[in-house]
Amino acid sequence: MASFVENQWLATEVCCNCGMLFAMPAAVQRRRREDHKSFFCPAGHEQHYTGPTEADKLRREVERERQVREAAEARAGKAEQNLAQVARAHRKMRERVMNGVCPCCNRSFGNLREHMKTEHADFGGARTLLELRQAFGMTQAAVANEAGVPQPVVSAFERGKPVSRQASERLQAWLDMQAA
Repeated sequence: MASFVENQWLATEVCCNCGMLFAMPAAVQRRRREDHKSFFCPAGHEQHYTGPTEADKLRREVERERQVREAAEARAGKAEQNLAQVARAHRKMRERVMNGVCPCCNRSFGNLREHMKTEHADFGGARTLLELRQAFGMTQAAVANEAGVPQPVVSAFERGKPVSRQASERLQAWLDMQAA
C-alpha cells in the first residue's frame, strides 16, 4: 500500500527475513521490481524481487498471441491450398466426365450416363441434377448460368417442384450434355 508523505509516495514492504515493516519511495520500489536488484531492510537484510515484471508478462503475452496468430495463418494457408487442390481435382474430373470418360474404369463412352447406370450403379453415379451438381462441386447459380435458367428454377427442379416446360427442357439438355 502506498502513502503520500513529505511530498512523495511511499510503498510499504515487510522484510522476508525478520518480518519488519518498512517503507521506501514508490519510485524505488518500482525500479527494483523491474531490475531485480537488491535492496535492504532497516535491519540490514538483503532482499530482491523475483518473478517477471508486468512488462515481462505483457511481452510474453504479446509473443504468445503472435505465435497463435502465425499458427492460425499457417492453418488458413494450408486450408486454402487444400481447397485449391480439391477444386482442381473437381475441375479435372468434370472435364473428363464431360468428355465422356468414365471416372471408374477410365474408358470413353458415347453415352456415359447409361454406362454409369448399368455398370457402376453402386458408384452413386449422378442420376439427378442435384447429384450431378454436387459431384461437380457446382452451385445452383453456376448450373443456372450454364443452362440459361434462373437459379430458383434449378432449386425447384432439384426438389421435384413443377417448372416451366422450357426451363425443364434446358435443364434436361444440360444434364444430357454433362453425361454425353
